[in-house]
Amino acid sequence: MKMISRIVADGTVTPETEDTFSQIRIALNAPFTPNFFRVWAISPDSLAGIWPVMDHILTNGKLSRRLKEMIFVAISSLKNCRYCEAAHHAFCLTIGITQAQIDRLINDYTIDVVDDSNDKAAIDFAVRLAEDANSSSEQDFQTLRELGFDNAEIMEIIAMSGMAVFYNHLANATKINVDEEFTKIIARS
Repeated sequence: MKMISRIVADGTVTPETEDTFSQIRIALNAPFTPNFFRVWAISPDSLAGIWPVMDHILTNGKLSRRLKEMIFVAISSLKNCRYCEAAHHAFCLTIGITQAQIDRLINDYTIDVVDDSNDKAAIDFAVRLAEDANSSSEQDFQTLRELGFDNAEIMEIIAMSGMAVFYNHLANATKINVDEEFTKIIARS
């Protein structure tokens, strides 16, 4: 049995699990099912709860997938989640985020103001919440509103921050191996 995690082996892929994997590939625009989800086939009930969270928060909503992926990379680097950092680094590259921008997200958990001050403010807020969820304030909401974010978008930033921390926890706890496909995308940059 191929090991996709240093802790557990591949779970049995049932027709229901394969249906979920197909949904994942479509929603993430990925030509393969990432190891993160494959490892959860061992617990179909957990997978049935884990996938919809990412589907709704990462791939839907008013905020761009671009901004959400950058938030994911910054928080994954902050939380030392090598799996999520690599996976979302690769996704960033496939949607046009430059290697220089990604390097800044990985090393400094932010981007330059010259890239986009709105994105920077959103990323900085999300990263601060990942460090301390109690750090949000009315001033944060006011500042983000002044930059053009509406209340729904601010709530998406908060949801994205929390989701990244949650998925980092799951990936780190299961010691998931980084997919070879993600490694190849990153190596080409």
